Amino acid sequence: MRALNMQQLCSFAQDNQKIDGKFLILKAGDISILHKFRVRGCRLNLLVFSGTMEAEVNGNAVGLKRCDFLDVLEGTSFGIRSYSEDVDFYCFVTTREFLLEVMQNVVPGPKDYLSIIINDPVIRLSSNSTSRLFKQMRLVDEVLSDMDHCYREEMLAAYLHGFGLELGNVLIKEKSLDVPGQTRPVVKDTLLANFFDLVWKNFRERREVSFYAKELCISTKHLSRVVKAHTGKTPHQIISGEVLGLASQLLKNENILVQQISDALHFADQAAFSKFFRKYMKMSPSEYRKKMR
Repeated sequence: MRALNMQQLCSFAQDNQKIDGKFLILKAGDISILHKFRVRGCRLNLLVFSGTMEAEVNGNAVGLKRCDFLDVLEGTSFGIRSYSEDVDFYCFVTTREFLLEVMQNVVPGPKDYLSIIINDPVIRLSSNSTSRLFKQMRLVDEVLSDMDHCYREEMLAAYLHGFGLELGNVLIKEKSLDVPGQTRPVVKDTLLANFFDLVWKNFRERREVSFYAKELCISTKHLSRVVKAHTGKTPHQIISGEVLGLASQLLKNENILVQQISDALHFADQAAFSKFFRKYMKMSPSEYRKKMR
């Protein structure tokens, strides 16, 4: 299954569904795109308000039903495996940069929200909260579809800002999660977000933790402490997980040679790649490929 980035995904959408390269809205009528392709390199928010679907998040099956809200980060791959005929949803696809611009550096919602959705991207909401978020998403849909609006992009930004604040309010109140102590990003949250951003951009070429610590201008020890505290994993486990996730996806395509995957992930040779893969998966790449047939 081919993976699409933000720009490629926008090429499949109508003009009244998108701000090219920045934002895209998908609905039930567009589900074939998410069924046919995987999405990667995008921030994705999906709210189900009827029916069911089985999604794939980083190769893992995730069941979604009415009142489920899915928040997928940029480095995570997403696609839909199957869905019921009555499924209905809104799906926002955007970029971290555009979201930061829209939210004007305000980070609504509970403390440690990033680490929450890293561990589990699906949030179960009440019917009332689902209705509240649906109304905000519909406002975004309506202004985006109005191609003649003189302030279309400005209104989109305003409604997205409102959606972000409503989402934060829902999560804090309904899930009894802590309110952040300030409206601007706290240092640790920003550090964690920047770390993941670097990993998603560089994990194919760079797997040493020292590289990421240097890019973030902090010590390896401090980076390890923050990442472990927020995610329960070490930076090395996070990086290796991304490598394994991509390798596993590529191995499902039998037209790609194991050597080509090794080269794409910048291993010294196929033997080094096989050793790395076996360490974590307890089987060789070839054995994994046979198992996935």
